[in-house]
Amino acid sequence: MTCPLADDAYLIAAWPGVVVRTGERWIVAVDPVLAATGVYTVTMAGLPYQYASTVPPDDAQSIRAGLLSPLSLQMQAAASPQGLYGVLLQEVPPPPPAQPAGLAVTVSGPAPDSITATLISGGDGNATQRALWLDAVLCGLPPCCAVRCPGDWTRMHAALAAHWIYSTMPQNIGSTGGGANDFERMRLGPAELSRGVSAWGAGDAAADADLAKTIPG
Repeated sequence: MTCPLADDAYLIAAWPGVVVRTGERWIVAVDPVLAATGVYTVTMAGLPYQYASTVPPDDAQSIRAGLLSPLSLQMQAAASPQGLYGVLLQEVPPPPPAQPAGLAVTVSGPAPDSITATLISGGDGNATQRALWLDAVLCGLPPCCAVRCPGDWTRMHAALAAHWIYSTMPQNIGSTGGGANDFERMRLGPAELSRGVSAWGAGDAAADADLAKTIPG
């Protein structure tokens, strides 16, 4: 029996919270040489914003101004001029604890490459960290032969990686460098919250206590 490893897509599907996203910044640029008559469209978050260039063709600055007008009326991103022919789209962050969803900007024009869209920053911000932990936790898993179902081993792999990703996220680390959620019992007035532990290793109390600090653990 072989146990398949969890990859990044599996990890994200099982534990969506492991992805840390930052607000995206895009540059939409009109090519001054290829400016032509026709419709220029910027699609952002599934919604189209258009400008129809007239005959004789508008110059690139006029087309940029024509696109900037409708783009300035939407709420997903702040739109501002960039250089002579570009528009900067900067994603507006949602209220915490929600993360930016991304803008998914695409463009089309009357001629190929007459308008382009380039992501310059933001988006998925911790892909390297996820890859590191997917590899680092392998030695902490039980042998494949000790698990009845290979799918359980794959889920265990994803959960252990997610545990360490959650544990090392800056927002989950307290002022002393320990886990901000490192508690056994919390009490406020008549309300009390106690942590439960799900044992997975025989006699390994230290590992059990550590894993109990996050939901995937």
